[in-house]
Amino acid sequence: MAVISSFGEVDGQPVIDRDTCTHCGSCAETCPTGVLTMSGDSVLVDVAVTFGCIACGQCMMACPTGSVSVTGRRLSPDQLVELPEPARRASADQLEALFLARRSVRRFRPDDVPAAVVDRVVAAAATAPMGIPPWEVGVIVFRGRPKVRELARDVAHTYAGLLKWMDNRAVMGLLRAFAKRSTYDQFRSFILPLGRDIVAARRSGQDKVLYDAPAALLFHTSPYADGADAFIACTYAMLAAESLGLGSTMIGCAAPPLARRRDLLRKYGVPDRSKPAIVLILGYPVATYVRGIRRPFLAVEDFQDRARRR
Repeated sequence: MAVISSFGEVDGQPVIDRDTCTHCGSCAETCPTGVLTMSGDSVLVDVAVTFGCIACGQCMMACPTGSVSVTGRRLSPDQLVELPEPARRASADQLEALFLARRSVRRFRPDDVPAAVVDRVVAAAATAPMGIPPWEVGVIVFRGRPKVRELARDVAHTYAGLLKWMDNRAVMGLLRAFAKRSTYDQFRSFILPLGRDIVAARRSGQDKVLYDAPAALLFHTSPYADGADAFIACTYAMLAAESLGLGSTMIGCAAPPLARRRDLLRKYGVPDRSKPAIVLILGYPVATYVRGIRRPFLAVEDFQDRARRR
C-alpha cells in the first residue's frame, strides 16, 4: 500500500538493470521499506511490501554501478548528482564553528541580497531530510524590501484585527479557566504583548514583524507534510545563509495570522489546502559579532545512568 501524498496514493517504481547489476546487495541493504531484498545472488523487487516504494532514492544513491533507477513520487534518476569528494566536505570543527557563529539577526545593512545568493540558500534548503518523500514543503521567495514590507504590513494589519477580540479580560478569563496553564502563561506573557508591540510599531512606521529585511522566505506545507519538515528545511536555509555571509532569523509570528486569511494566502500564492509554517528573514547584518554563546539544553541525561540510580 502506497503512502498517500498531495498527488495521490502512488508507489515509486524501482527498476534493476540486470545486465550491469553485480549483485553486491547495496541497494537491498539501504532500502528502508524492504521493497528490495536479496535472494541468493539476485535482487528481488516487491512494491507490495509494507509501505511500498516511497521513492527515497537510497538504492540509486548506494548502487556502485548505477544499475538501479527509481521513478514516481516526483523522483527521477535525472535528479542524482555526484557527491563532493570528502576533502570538500565540512569537518566537524568547521561545522561546529558555523553553528557557533550563527546569530539571530534583526538589523540589516541597506544592501539588497543578490538573487543568485537567495537562490543558493533555497537550493541548499532543498537538500534537507523529510519525513517521507516527496517534498510536501513549498517556499515563497520575497526579494527586495518593498515586497517584504508588504508582507509585514499585511501581518501587522491581521494582528490589529485579532487584538480587537483577543485583548480583553473576558478572553483572558476563558483561557485561564479552560486552557492548559502553559498555554495561558504563554499567551499572557508573550503572544498578547507581541501582538500589541507589532501593531503599535506599525502605527509609528516601524516593522516588528520582519524587521525591514531585504529578503524573506515563507515555508508552507501541504496537509500531507510531516509537521517538522518545514522547520528542518528552514534550518538548512538558515545555516546556508550563514555560510554565505548573511544574517537570518526564523520568524514564528507571521505564519499563524497568515493562515487565518484566505485572501492573503491567495495573494501570496500559497497553494490551496497548504498552510504557512515559518518565515526566514535574510540580509547582511549591521553588527559584527566577536563572541558566541553556548546555551545548555533543558536537560541531557544518559538513560542507562538514570536507570542505575533508581
